[in-house]
Amino acid sequence: MKHILAVAALAATAFVAKAQTVPVTLSEWKIEMPSDTVKAGTVIFRIKNAGRVTHDFYVKGPGANKGSREISAGQETRFTVTLRPGTYEIYCPLAEMTHKMAGMSMTLVVTAATPAAAAKKPAP
Repeated sequence: MKHILAVAALAATAFVAKAQTVPVTLSEWKIEMPSDTVKAGTVIFRIKNAGRVTHDFYVKGPGANKGSREISAGQETRFTVTLRPGTYEIYCPLAEMTHKMAGMSMTLVVTAATPAAAAKKPAP
């Protein structure tokens, strides 16, 4: 019985994914990230405004419709959001969406999180 409980506990914790940190650089008129794909779960966007004007970072997609605070030129912030698998739009909504229209927009694909190796069944 103890063996079954131990395996169940390992399987349950295997699905608790560690938060991913994704560096983001904003500038006129682009958003740069190392990849356009992340795993589902908690994502911490570490955002740096390398531009000369204030920017913002907005995420819109399945279950997410929120943005960071405005980020002044030369400043940095962190923005945390939980993402489900799907396709999201990332953009800067400032100046009545003119930043977005000028090119500060991209697609982010969120893939399903995979269970950790610990969730595999042990040999009998």
